[in-house]
Amino acid sequence: MLGLGRARSDNLPVLVSVLQDRETFRLTGKLWDLNSRNVRVSEANHKEFLRFGLMEAKEAVWLERDQGRTDAFELILTWVEGDIRYFDVYAVVPGSGGVGSGDTAYAKQLLEALLTTPATLPVDKPK
Repeated sequence: MLGLGRARSDNLPVLVSVLQDRETFRLTGKLWDLNSRNVRVSEANHKEFLRFGLMEAKEAVWLERDQGRTDAFELILTWVEGDIRYFDVYAVVPGSGGVGSGDTAYAKQLLEALLTTPATLPVDKPK
């Protein structure tokens, strides 16, 4: 999944960031709460998750968290360019005065779009 098995790949197409920001965390929690009826549990990693489809069939946003945990979320964007699938992963926490590593402005724009755009309603369970 992350490109480890590709002989020609010498890097992983994954960017991981930590967002320590109260507003981003609040928006993430609001998106989770408003769509809680669509939360599922992954059999593979036992995390709770929501999946939102975007414009293209190979684009999606995942929001997930460990079961029973309310102090951290993972916001995952995935898309395909050519024959490579890319991932942006944001660990979203409310903030404790530490230094984050991600662009909170971009994450906030994404979360606000998911909260206000009917076209991004959670998709049905993949068949």
